[in-house]
Amino acid sequence: MINDPPEITSENNLADLISQWLEDRRLLLAQYGDLANIKPFSAQNTMHRELLREFCQSMVDYLSRVHFEVFEKLYQPETFISELTSKNRLVDLTKKVELTTDDFLDFNDKYLATDDLATLSSDLSSLGEDLAKRFEIEDEVIALARQAIGTSSKH
Repeated sequence: MINDPPEITSENNLADLISQWLEDRRLLLAQYGDLANIKPFSAQNTMHRELLREFCQSMVDYLSRVHFEVFEKLYQPETFISELTSKNRLVDLTKKVELTTDDFLDFNDKYLATDDLATLSSDLSSLGEDLAKRFEIEDEVIALARQAIGTSSKH
């Protein structure tokens, strides 16, 4: 499961939040890998259902953390992202990340509502591609935040 977020009060804590974000991502990818390695899936296998349920919960926790903690923090004035170009880039990137969220929530909703795992392998493959695209965009957000932290420490 995703860990509790650190308290955010300064640029050092923003760096800590970014570190926690990357650790949460690593844990989510590990769970994804464990699930993707199961062949064939069986709804009768309680371990398969439990791994899928845990992955879906971690994925929703991850999405929530990014949207409601990380992005909210990045938009606060004390995040040091003050240059207009950087703020505009942040807005653009967060919109792109938000556009990917529905696909992940659809996956979650589908597999919480069914015991039919016939399409799980292909859905996981598509989800993996979507995760890779999302993480590329998130990496740009992280680079922007780190750049802002570095710039503010020089002042």
